[in-house]
Amino acid sequence: MKETAATPITTHEGIPQPRSEPRMLYDDFVPGQSLGSATCAVDAEAVAQWCRLFPDDDLSDLMPHGMIAVVSMRAYGEVIPRRPPGNIHAAQHFDLLRLPRIGEKLVTTVSCVSKEIRRDRRRVTLATETRGSTGPAFQGRMTVLWAA
Repeated sequence: MKETAATPITTHEGIPQPRSEPRMLYDDFVPGQSLGSATCAVDAEAVAQWCRLFPDDDLSDLMPHGMIAVVSMRAYGEVIPRRPPGNIHAAQHFDLLRLPRIGEKLVTTVSCVSKEIRRDRRRVTLATETRGSTGPAFQGRMTVLWAA
């Protein structure tokens, strides 16, 4: 397949990234700004695979708690696909409002909460808010030491 600006390429992280998008740098973050949203569905097969690995997490028709991080991190990767190498995921916290149902469509919005330089390290705090068909489901915050 011929590679063009619109053709996804694969990085060493295995994440498809369009060549035309520049990397997201520390200076690009604006506190209070929404960075975008990502949509996914709570897939029955993905939940079944999760429950095969973690049988105690089977909640019948609800998404297991542990999959909150999966949904949030996939949204982060989709909204900010071009990150500089060397970032360090320093902290993460989630607040569960309700567990989504299997088959429910979820939309996760990623926004910049703050950025600061502390001890010569660039820190970015991002918020995620995930909503489904019946309203808010969970939200989170993560702090990343941004490499460039």
